[in-house]
Order: sequence, then structure tokens, then C-alpha cells
Amino acid sequence: MLVYVFCVFIFLTIVVSIEYRTWSGVFWGLLFAFAAWQCNEQASISKCGLRGEEETYDLLLSLPKTYKVLNNIDLEVNGRKGEIDLLVVSEYGLFVIEVKNHSGTIFGKKGQNTWRQEKTQQTKYMKNPLHQLDREIRLLREILASFNVSVPIRGCVYFANAKKIVTDSNNVIDNGTVLLDRICSNSSPLLKKNQIRKIIRILR
Repeated sequence: MLVYVFCVFIFLTIVVSIEYRTWSGVFWGLLFAFAAWQCNEQASISKCGLRGEEETYDLLLSLPKTYKVLNNIDLEVNGRKGEIDLLVVSEYGLFVIEVKNHSGTIFGKKGQNTWRQEKTQQTKYMKNPLHQLDREIRLLREILASFNVSVPIRGCVYFANAKKIVTDSNNVIDNGTVLLDRICSNSSPLLKKNQIRKIIRILR
């Protein structure tokens, strides 16, 4: 609704400016229109990403009750910041999930800085999500180490709605069942209950 009102305001500004030949008004009207479009585009991207995280969170709730799921964990070490979308804590260790809600076909390799997303008659680019995942795991490991906690940390990038993934990495998943199986693939207990409680307390 707010975007609609703003668009009407911009339209009237341009019409009045043309009527009275005040071309600076046209310039500012077009500038505001572009800014509004950019804001709306970013809002749509954020909303889409949030929806993917919510769907993945619901999926993880089907894990056994001994697996604890945390979401939106802010990380900061010496000015370096990051955020973990989803983290699974269990007696088998920690599992970090970087969620992407991109659709279409995703192309990317481990060593590339930029990956490609192809949809119908549209190509977009994104930063390599594996680099983001690695940074989050490093920050998480450093934070836990500052509390004298040493624990195995695994992770993956999960594309919640991609049609197909073309990559050379085994840590990129686009299937919910495969994600759950990967999380549960460790069968040797590594953490005691008091250690799990301590980790959750640190991160919350």
C-alpha cells in the first residue's frame, strides 16, 4: 500500500513539473521512482530468502528430538561479522546450513567467486555461497574456542527451491531428504548433554 501511494506521488510530481516546465521536478521524480523500485526489489529478495529459511526450519523439525535447531545466529569476532541461517546441534556435533531460496538452475564451482542463476529468459549472479558458509563456520569455531569449546562442525549450502544444481561441491544440496540424511550421517556420539546445553547457551 505504501509503495502504491509513493508511486502516485511520484506520478503527480512529474505531471505537475511538466505542466509548469520545471524540469528539475521531473528529474527528482524519476530519481525517487528509481529509488522506490530498488527498495521494492530488495524487499522482495529479503522476503523470498526469509520464506526459504522458514520452509527449511520446518523441514528440520522432522529430525529426531535429540537434534536441536537454532536459527538466525549473529556472529562477531574482532569486528568480523556473520549470520548463520540455521544450526543443528546434537550429540554428533554441529551442522551449519546456509539457506538459499533461488529458483531455476544454479551453476557454480568451489573456487569461483561468482555463481550463475538461470531462469526463463533471465540470468542473475550471486556470490559463491560456499565462501559464505566457510566464513560462518570459521567464526563459529572461534567463538566457541573462546569459551574453551572444541567441537566438530560440518555444514552445507541448501537451495530450497532450485530446479537443478550444477557444481563440483558435495556440500551443496537441493533436496530436503538428502539434507536430513546428511545431518544424520554421523553415527558416533561426540558430545555429552551438558556440552550441548553449554553450546546452546553460548549461541543464544
